[in-house]
Amino acid sequence: MDKPIRKAAKCYLVQDNKVVVTQYKKGNKKQGFYDIPGGKMEENETSEQAAIREMKEETGILVRNLKQKGKMTIEYPDRIFIFTVFLAKEYKGEPQEFAENTAEWMEIDSLLKQEKILSNSMILDRFFRKGLLDENFGFTMHILVDEQENILGMNFNLEGKNE
Repeated sequence: MDKPIRKAAKCYLVQDNKVVVTQYKKGNKKQGFYDIPGGKMEENETSEQAAIREMKEETGILVRNLKQKGKMTIEYPDRIFIFTVFLAKEYKGEPQEFAENTAEWMEIDSLLKQEKILSNSMILDRFFRKGLLDENFGFTMHILVDEQENILGMNFNLEGKNE
């Protein structure tokens, strides 16, 4: 069976050892979980445009000069999501509160200790220092999960960049 593939983007906005996160509010099936801003690409939208739009919609912050850092594939039993992951250090605005989520700056070390949904848990735990923050590295990741997002298999690679 061919699984439908959905393309998406995530954007990590990092400054002074802090990262912008969202936290889902009551009524959402992911209530209480922290997430990194991002979402599905719309028709005729590039992954970078999606990352900028999703950051603005979910946090109120406009990011610019994004750097693509890697690809993350999450494969469910009946569908596949392919995320292009970006890093931003330049921005305008401050985190805001919305109907579905709140946005805030959080210390990276504190976030690493929080309960996270699957995709962020893997990137933060495996790649945060080298794969995201180090200019010389990027990453690829493939995660196989069940419908409850329990990990069934995973493979990941750090990729050094030749200058």
